[in-house]
Amino acid sequence: MNTTRIDPPPDVYGFLQLCADRRYHRKTMAAFEAVTGLRADQYWIEASAGGAPALGVSTDTARFAYGQGARVMGWAAHGDNCGGFPGLDDDEIQAKLRTAVAELSCDFPEATHWILFASGGEVEVDGGDDAGAAGYRGGPGG
Repeated sequence: MNTTRIDPPPDVYGFLQLCADRRYHRKTMAAFEAVTGLRADQYWIEASAGGAPALGVSTDTARFAYGQGARVMGWAAHGDNCGGFPGLDDDEIQAKLRTAVAELSCDFPEATHWILFASGGEVEVDGGDDAGAAGYRGGPGG
């Protein structure tokens, strides 16, 4: 897991797609801000039940943000009984998230991609600079 903070210039923008769950949305945003160095007013968000794996490639908000210059992108989901994925355990949801990010990162090739997965009250972050010049490029499992 990479948690090295990037300090972007003030004109860098980002995007975060996450689950709307009240238990994790703010923690996920705080983790994204901590690792990217972005302020809350430097990135767009899109939240829905299930987060990035549920929204998948049908994300007009991510395309809008990318068109406006977002080059730091976060893709998030959480375990602990996500309402967007009833009956799935944490490992199954995390696998769906990694599959979604592998697809989404191809749609936004100039961005650095971060994967955020929350469970047990904590948010784990993976991706960023150490994943290569264009960001995260892994498939399921990393």
